[in-house]
Amino acid sequence: MNIYINGCSFSSGTKFFQGTKDLLNWGFWLNEKFDTVVNQAIEGGSNHRLIRQTTDFINNTENLDDWIIVIQLTDPERTEFFYEKYKAWVGVIKDHHFTEDRVLQESMDVIKEVEDFYQRLILPSLFLTRTHDQGVFELYNMLNTFIQFCKSKNIKFLITGMSNKCMPNVFTESGHDNQPFNGLDFPVFDTSNFVLPVSNITFNHPLSDTDRHPNKDGHIIFARYILNEIEKRWQI
Repeated sequence: MNIYINGCSFSSGTKFFQGTKDLLNWGFWLNEKFDTVVNQAIEGGSNHRLIRQTTDFINNTENLDDWIIVIQLTDPERTEFFYEKYKAWVGVIKDHHFTEDRVLQESMDVIKEVEDFYQRLILPSLFLTRTHDQGVFELYNMLNTFIQFCKSKNIKFLITGMSNKCMPNVFTESGHDNQPFNGLDFPVFDTSNFVLPVSNITFNHPLSDTDRHPNKDGHIIFARYILNEIEKRWQI
Protein backbone atom coordinates (compact mmCIF):
# COMPACT_ATOMS: atom_id res chain seq x y z
CA MET A 1 0.00 0.00 0.00
CA ASN A 2 1.18 3.55 -0.83
CA ILE A 3 0.29 6.97 0.55
CA TYR A 4 0.16 10.37 -1.16
CA ILE A 5 0.25 13.57 0.96
CA ASN A 6 -0.31 17.21 0.04
CA GLY A 7 -0.69 20.37 2.10
CA CYS A 8 1.35 23.29 3.44
CA SER A 9 4.22 23.57 5.94
CA PHE A 10 2.22 21.62 8.54
CA SER A 11 2.82 18.58 6.30
CA SER A 12 6.09 19.50 4.59
CA GLY A 13 8.05 20.57 7.66
CA THR A 14 9.51 24.05 7.99
CA LYS A 15 12.83 25.80 7.48
CA PHE A 16 13.42 25.38 11.21
CA PHE A 17 14.65 21.89 10.35
CA GLN A 18 17.11 23.32 7.80
CA GLY A 19 18.85 20.61 5.78
CA THR A 20 16.91 17.76 7.37
CA LYS A 21 13.43 19.24 7.08
CA ASP A 22 12.36 16.71 4.45
CA LEU A 23 13.02 13.90 6.92
CA LEU A 24 11.08 15.47 9.76
CA ASN A 25 7.54 15.82 8.47
CA TRP A 26 4.83 13.42 9.57
CA GLY A 27 4.89 11.63 6.22
CA PHE A 28 8.44 10.46 6.93
CA TRP A 29 7.23 8.55 9.98
CA LEU A 30 4.92 6.49 7.75
CA ASN A 31 7.77 5.07 5.66
CA GLU A 32 7.88 1.80 7.57
CA LYS A 33 4.16 1.21 7.11
CA PHE A 34 3.80 2.08 3.42
CA ASP A 35 5.70 0.84 0.38
CA THR A 36 5.85 4.36 -1.07
CA VAL A 37 5.29 7.78 0.51
CA VAL A 38 4.86 10.70 -1.90
CA ASN A 39 4.68 14.08 -0.15
CA GLN A 40 4.02 17.13 -2.35
CA ALA A 41 3.23 19.47 0.54
CA ILE A 42 5.04 22.81 0.33
CA GLU A 43 5.55 25.74 2.70
CA GLY A 44 3.01 28.47 1.97
CA GLY A 45 1.05 26.31 -0.45
CA SER A 46 -2.60 27.15 -1.13
CA ASN A 47 -5.69 24.96 -1.28
CA HIS A 48 -5.86 25.70 -5.01
CA ARG A 49 -2.38 24.24 -5.48
CA LEU A 50 -2.91 21.13 -3.39
CA ILE A 51 -6.23 20.29 -5.08
CA ARG A 52 -4.69 20.92 -8.52
CA GLN A 53 -1.59 18.82 -7.87
CA THR A 54 -3.48 16.03 -6.09
CA THR A 55 -5.98 15.76 -8.94
CA ASP A 56 -3.11 15.64 -11.44
CA PHE A 57 -1.43 12.92 -9.38
CA ILE A 58 -4.62 10.83 -9.30
CA ASN A 59 -5.20 11.25 -13.03
CA ASN A 60 -1.65 10.15 -13.83
CA THR A 61 -1.40 7.22 -11.41
CA GLU A 62 -2.21 3.61 -12.20
CA ASN A 63 -3.49 1.07 -9.67
CA LEU A 64 -5.28 3.65 -7.52
CA ASP A 65 -6.53 0.82 -5.30
CA ASP A 66 -2.97 0.66 -3.96
CA TRP A 67 -2.98 4.31 -2.83
CA ILE A 68 -4.39 6.33 0.05
CA ILE A 69 -4.67 10.09 -0.54
CA VAL A 70 -4.33 12.53 2.40
CA ILE A 71 -4.80 16.25 1.79
CA GLN A 72 -4.17 18.89 4.46
CA LEU A 73 -6.19 22.07 3.93
CA THR A 74 -4.62 25.45 4.59
CA ASP A 75 -5.67 29.10 4.96
CA PRO A 76 -8.59 29.82 2.56
CA GLU A 77 -7.18 33.28 1.78
CA ARG A 78 -4.16 31.84 -0.03
CA THR A 79 -4.43 31.44 -3.78
CA GLU A 80 -2.32 31.09 -6.93
CA PHE A 81 -2.13 32.35 -10.50
CA PHE A 82 -0.68 30.94 -13.70
CA TYR A 83 2.02 32.85 -15.60
CA GLU A 84 1.55 31.64 -19.16
CA LYS A 85 4.86 32.81 -20.62
CA TYR A 86 6.88 30.54 -18.33
CA LYS A 87 4.17 27.92 -17.72
CA ALA A 88 4.57 28.60 -14.01
CA TRP A 89 2.13 28.55 -11.10
CA VAL A 90 2.79 31.35 -8.61
CA GLY A 91 1.45 31.06 -5.07
CA VAL A 92 0.08 34.05 -3.14
CA ILE A 93 0.06 34.46 0.65
CA LYS A 94 -1.54 37.79 1.59
CA ASP A 95 0.80 40.36 -0.03
CA HIS A 96 3.62 37.89 -0.68
CA HIS A 97 4.14 35.52 -3.59
CA PHE A 98 6.51 32.80 -4.69
CA THR A 99 6.87 30.28 -7.48
CA GLU A 100 5.45 27.13 -5.97
CA ASP A 101 6.76 24.79 -8.63
CA ARG A 102 10.25 26.29 -8.33
CA VAL A 103 10.75 26.78 -12.08
CA LEU A 104 11.71 30.45 -12.08
CA GLN A 105 14.63 30.49 -9.71
CA GLU A 106 17.33 30.03 -12.33
CA SER A 107 17.13 33.56 -13.72
CA MET A 108 16.97 36.93 -11.97
CA ASP A 109 15.52 38.48 -15.16
CA VAL A 110 12.64 36.01 -15.10
CA ILE A 111 12.04 36.62 -11.41
CA LYS A 112 11.97 40.37 -11.99
CA GLU A 113 9.48 39.98 -14.84
CA VAL A 114 7.13 37.86 -12.74
CA GLU A 115 7.49 40.33 -9.86
CA ASP A 116 6.50 43.21 -12.14
CA PHE A 117 3.49 41.28 -13.45
CA TYR A 118 2.44 40.49 -9.88
CA GLN A 119 2.79 44.08 -8.65
CA ARG A 120 0.96 45.64 -11.61
CA LEU A 121 -1.91 43.22 -12.13
CA ILE A 122 -2.29 40.50 -9.53
CA LEU A 123 -1.75 42.32 -6.24
CA PRO A 124 -4.16 45.23 -6.97
CA SER A 125 -6.89 42.88 -8.18
CA LEU A 126 -6.55 40.60 -5.16
CA PHE A 127 -6.78 43.44 -2.66
CA LEU A 128 -9.62 45.16 -4.51
CA THR A 129 -11.81 42.19 -5.34
CA ARG A 130 -10.92 39.07 -3.35
CA THR A 131 -12.43 38.86 0.13
CA HIS A 132 -12.09 36.31 2.91
CA ASP A 133 -15.59 35.03 2.19
CA GLN A 134 -14.65 34.52 -1.44
CA GLY A 135 -11.74 32.36 -0.35
CA VAL A 136 -14.08 30.34 1.86
CA PHE A 137 -16.58 29.88 -0.97
CA GLU A 138 -13.80 28.78 -3.33
CA LEU A 139 -12.68 26.24 -0.74
CA TYR A 140 -16.24 24.96 -0.36
CA ASN A 141 -16.59 24.43 -4.11
CA MET A 142 -13.15 22.83 -4.47
CA LEU A 143 -13.78 20.48 -1.56
CA ASN A 144 -17.17 19.31 -2.78
CA THR A 145 -15.76 18.76 -6.26
CA PHE A 146 -12.71 16.91 -4.94
CA ILE A 147 -14.81 14.66 -2.70
CA GLN A 148 -17.09 13.71 -5.58
CA PHE A 149 -14.06 13.18 -7.83
CA CYS A 150 -12.51 10.75 -5.32
CA LYS A 151 -15.79 8.92 -4.78
CA SER A 152 -16.30 8.51 -8.53
CA LYS A 153 -12.92 6.77 -8.75
CA ASN A 154 -13.45 4.78 -5.54
CA ILE A 155 -10.34 6.36 -4.01
CA LYS A 156 -9.40 5.91 -0.38
CA PHE A 157 -8.85 9.45 0.94
CA LEU A 158 -8.70 11.56 4.10
CA ILE A 159 -9.02 15.33 4.52
CA THR A 160 -7.28 17.09 7.39
CA GLY A 161 -6.19 20.71 7.83
CA MET A 162 -3.62 23.09 9.26
CA SER A 163 -6.02 24.22 11.99
CA ASN A 164 -9.73 24.71 12.67
CA LYS A 165 -9.84 27.89 10.60
CA CYS A 166 -9.01 25.79 7.53
CA MET A 167 -11.66 23.13 8.12
CA PRO A 168 -15.41 22.87 7.57
CA ASN A 169 -17.30 22.95 10.87
CA VAL A 170 -17.82 19.22 11.03
CA PHE A 171 -16.27 18.64 14.46
CA THR A 172 -18.81 20.28 16.75
CA GLU A 173 -17.32 18.56 19.78
CA SER A 174 -14.05 20.48 19.31
CA GLY A 175 -15.54 23.57 20.93
CA HIS A 176 -14.01 25.92 18.35
CA ASP A 177 -16.08 28.58 16.61
CA ASN A 178 -13.51 29.87 14.12
CA GLN A 179 -13.99 27.37 11.30
CA PRO A 180 -14.58 29.10 7.97
CA PHE A 181 -18.00 27.63 7.29
CA ASN A 182 -19.60 28.53 10.63
CA GLY A 183 -22.82 30.49 10.17
CA LEU A 184 -22.92 29.97 6.40
CA ASP A 185 -25.96 28.32 4.88
CA PHE A 186 -24.18 25.74 2.73
CA PRO A 187 -25.34 22.19 2.01
CA VAL A 188 -23.83 19.58 4.31
CA PHE A 189 -20.57 17.95 3.24
CA ASP A 190 -20.07 14.23 3.06
CA THR A 191 -17.97 14.28 6.23
CA SER A 192 -17.06 10.60 6.43
CA ASN A 193 -13.48 11.19 5.27
CA PHE A 194 -12.68 14.26 7.38
CA VAL A 195 -10.25 13.88 10.28
CA LEU A 196 -9.09 16.39 12.88
CA PRO A 197 -6.65 19.14 11.80
CA VAL A 198 -2.94 18.86 12.55
CA SER A 199 -2.86 21.56 15.24
CA ASN A 200 -5.62 19.84 17.24
CA ILE A 201 -3.48 16.71 17.49
CA THR A 202 -0.09 18.41 17.96
CA PHE A 203 -1.22 21.31 20.18
CA ASN A 204 1.17 20.39 23.01
CA HIS A 205 4.12 19.89 20.66
CA PRO A 206 4.82 23.21 18.88
CA LEU A 207 8.17 24.39 17.59
CA SER A 208 7.99 27.29 20.04
CA ASP A 209 5.59 29.56 21.93
CA THR A 210 5.36 31.78 18.86
CA ASP A 211 5.45 29.13 16.13
CA ARG A 212 2.63 26.58 16.34
CA HIS A 213 4.00 24.33 13.63
CA PRO A 214 4.51 20.83 15.06
CA ASN A 215 7.96 19.92 16.28
CA LYS A 216 9.49 16.49 15.65
CA ASP A 217 7.40 14.84 18.37
CA GLY A 218 4.31 16.53 16.96
CA HIS A 219 4.95 15.11 13.50
CA ILE A 220 5.43 11.64 14.98
CA ILE A 221 2.17 11.92 16.96
CA PHE A 222 0.24 13.11 13.91
CA ALA A 223 1.63 10.26 11.81
CA ARG A 224 0.28 7.82 14.40
CA TYR A 225 -3.08 9.57 14.36
CA ILE A 226 -3.35 9.39 10.56
CA LEU A 227 -2.28 5.75 10.54
CA ASN A 228 -4.92 4.94 13.15
CA GLU A 229 -7.61 6.68 11.07
CA ILE A 230 -6.51 4.75 7.98
CA GLU A 231 -6.52 1.41 9.82
CA LYS A 232 -10.00 2.07 11.22
CA ARG A 233 -11.42 2.66 7.75
CA TRP A 234 -9.51 0.23 5.54
CA GLN A 235 -7.87 -2.32 7.88
CA ILE A 236 -4.54 -2.15 6.09
